[in-house]
Amino acid sequence: MRQAGSDPSFLLKALNEAAGELRQSFYGLRKRELIEPAAAPDDGWCLLAIAVHLRNVERGVLGQFEAILSTRGGAIPHVDVDDIPLRDDYQDEDKDTVLEEFHYLRRHTSYWLWDLSERDWERKGVHPYRGEITIQEIVRELYRHDLEHLWQSRRLIEALGGAGR
Repeated sequence: MRQAGSDPSFLLKALNEAAGELRQSFYGLRKRELIEPAAAPDDGWCLLAIAVHLRNVERGVLGQFEAILSTRGGAIPHVDVDDIPLRDDYQDEDKDTVLEEFHYLRRHTSYWLWDLSERDWERKGVHPYRGEITIQEIVRELYRHDLEHLWQSRRLIEALGGAGR
């Protein structure tokens, strides 16, 4: 029996749910709420930065999958999942556009992954800092990354509610 987070069908379901939950949690928020700076432990973040960050990470992970599947163990690009976007990176972004792009990219990721055989999930690429990494490991990390930012966005939204939203 596989543990949670290692079963491809579980991971695919979780990735799809995360994209929908993020979109739903941002529904009805105004621009000023989206760029409201967070307090500790989320210093440096705001809701719009989370959405932009998730979109950018998704774009990068797709590049990693493409690199792994197009080569035999070749180099894959680094994706910085710990990068906090600077205000200039998101201040002119439209929430609906960012969420739609994230949703589109996640759907594209899911289609890629649904087509993989069990053997393909074990295909490896060489990460510049971590060495060999499988598609399954990348997806598992993407799932955990989603959970971290979903909880973070919930904290930020709850803080807005407490401020008279």
